[in-house]
Amino acid sequence: MFNKTRQMIWLLLIAGLTLVPAVVLADALALVAPEQVGISSQRLARVEQVAQRYVDEQRVAGIVTLISRRGQLVQSSVLGRMGLDNDAPMQLDTLFRIFSMTKAITAVGALILYEQGHFHLDDPVERFIPELKQMKVFEEGVLVDARTPMTMHHLFTHMSGLSYGYRRDHPVVELIEWDDPRMSTSSTDFITKLARLPLRNHPGEAWGYSFASDVLGVVIERITGLSLADFLRTALFEPLEMVDTSFAVPAHKHHRLASSHRWDAPSQVLKLVEERYDSDQAYRVNGFESGGSGLISTAPDYGRFLEMLRNGGRYGDKQILSPKLVRYMGQDHLPGSITDANVGPNHDRSLGLGGGHGLGIGVYIDPVRRGVLSSKGELDWGGVAGTIFWLDPQEDVIVVSMIQLFASPWRLRDDLSVAVYQALTEINE
Repeated sequence: MFNKTRQMIWLLLIAGLTLVPAVVLADALALVAPEQVGISSQRLARVEQVAQRYVDEQRVAGIVTLISRRGQLVQSSVLGRMGLDNDAPMQLDTLFRIFSMTKAITAVGALILYEQGHFHLDDPVERFIPELKQMKVFEEGVLVDARTPMTMHHLFTHMSGLSYGYRRDHPVVELIEWDDPRMSTSSTDFITKLARLPLRNHPGEAWGYSFASDVLGVVIERITGLSLADFLRTALFEPLEMVDTSFAVPAHKHHRLASSHRWDAPSQVLKLVEERYDSDQAYRVNGFESGGSGLISTAPDYGRFLEMLRNGGRYGDKQILSPKLVRYMGQDHLPGSITDANVGPNHDRSLGLGGGHGLGIGVYIDPVRRGVLSSKGELDWGGVAGTIFWLDPQEDVIVVSMIQLFASPWRLRDDLSVAVYQALTEINE
């Protein structure tokens, strides 16, 4: 009875966020002349030329790219087809598995609760998830007690000590593969599996890409009594008019879901990743609502999310987050010892060359350290299937690019960065 009452209270509290006057989709996606916002139309055409080359050279089946500046859409590029198995042309409303681009959305959801006073960043995670109390760390072949508790700040910044198991030079990888939390069927099942695994590092002592955002999603559920899907829908997707973003694609939208592909290195060709799902049931990426990788979305939907952040947490007449917290979220929260070491050939590929990390989002420290034409303080991330985004507060630019390609050897993020920034005729630095 208590849980049902708490759920009802939460739905009533965040229902107020949904009372936003409707914005006509066509108006929201109306293009303006690039020259109105300090961009050369002629040079901006190079962005689509880059995307067209990716399609022509069969690096990807199709690609959708949106670019805006100062809150105005200046390019909407839709090229190629839905997949190697689907000759239907790619569309602006094509659905993509965004995988780790889910993380920034989950982080904003949690920060809504932070602003409401439900936790402090230094609160131990075990306060909300007691199953993660007294975690062990695999250290020099033995299990030892964690030196410090895992905190909420550690979850936002991937300093939690958790792991995805990608780096195969560690015994924890075998344990993760043996009892993989990604195969969970519910958030409870996920936490049960995760609690059985040791940490790879002591919390707060190293950066490691991990299940931290999934745990953050479970914290949201424990605080609100709602499923992560219900909370994000009412707190974010409805007020931001993200009409096609969810953890499940209903049957009547299956035809809009792009096919998955992978780059086959030995044969140097694009290959289809076959997925079989019941045409009468909802399609899901995960068996549970994964706050780290489970969402499916469109380029326009994700663009609206980023526009809210660009606009200081405001969308329409609703303030989702405060401008102060949006600015705080986008600062580098990692110790200098980590970001200072993240340069050169031995940089952390998950973190990105010259990259730091804010609260649930990547932050580029310096374009010179990165070695690519870009801006200091760019906020960005991507998904394992090739989807990417960045928000540049300095130049007031947003870019969203959607593909579906695993194991890509291509530098799409960098190619687009050069193509976008070389088109600016007015700069703010």
